[in-house]
Amino acid sequence: MSSEEAPAITISHEDEDILKAFEIPSMVFVPMVLKGALELGILNCWAKCGQLSPLDIAARLSIDNPATPDMINRLLRLLASYSFLSHCLEDAVKEGGADPFTRTHGMNMFDYMGQYPRLNDLFNKSMMSSSAIYMAKIAQHYSGFSKAKTVVDLGGGIGETLKIILSKNPHIRAINYDLPHVIAAAPPFLVKSIPMISKVLCITHVGGDIVKAVPKADVHSLKSVLHCGDEEFCVKVLKNCWEALPPTGKVVIVDEVIPEYPGTDDVSQTNFLMDLNALRFAPGGKARTQREFTDLARASGFHAPKYVLRVYNLWLIELHKKM
Repeated sequence: MSSEEAPAITISHEDEDILKAFEIPSMVFVPMVLKGALELGILNCWAKCGQLSPLDIAARLSIDNPATPDMINRLLRLLASYSFLSHCLEDAVKEGGADPFTRTHGMNMFDYMGQYPRLNDLFNKSMMSSSAIYMAKIAQHYSGFSKAKTVVDLGGGIGETLKIILSKNPHIRAINYDLPHVIAAAPPFLVKSIPMISKVLCITHVGGDIVKAVPKADVHSLKSVLHCGDEEFCVKVLKNCWEALPPTGKVVIVDEVIPEYPGTDDVSQTNFLMDLNALRFAPGGKARTQREFTDLARASGFHAPKYVLRVYNLWLIELHKKM
């Protein structure tokens, strides 16, 4: 019996949980191996000459160490397992158009998740965890929701951001607005009550497309949304906000802001990584500079952005209809 035929005594969910725990601290080896393969010329040789054997690659590189073919084989199989030998980033850079995820799967990431409930659930939970970290800190220092009657979180996932906003602003009417397949997984009541407050709080979940229209509100919240699209997408969303807001309304954006010139600090490095992540999965997605946020604001009818605070690597930015 081969290893492939041997029965597995762990189920796929168990495998994912345990193996990912082993994988995460070992991920340092992936960029290390990639750097080595580039410096040695292995990837260039492989790309120019086709699928050569490790022995042939060693010969073409004029490396006479007898252990080299085995080492090359081990390097390439790791890169192949992470799809580095068949990714579409190069095509996306040269040809433009679809992002690498769409090129690989034939649809964008959000449509893809709509077809796979487990993947959709994992993504929603990851965004919920992110919101819990960032929004809990923001809620301690930001009072910008205190005078609003209605707050709509656009692209709000399963409602974690609104849950935290409600905990500090129990007077507001909260609407969570996201794609229908996301809303279908959202619990009907995220906050039933808060100690010392004699009021039952709830979040209304509404399915829709933020590019087409958004609900009316005093404040629209956009956390980690604008980096998912190009300028056309962002301007459409922000114009929809402008039309649905009263004259005194505003948009609260929580997103990366990258420097005009590369910084070497932790915040800059993290946001450059997030920028490349957006390039990988979102058509036209990118982290933006202050100048680019100003361009988006003006193109959609708002005044220049107001940078209120930074939490970790994200900024809270206000766009006002009337200053």
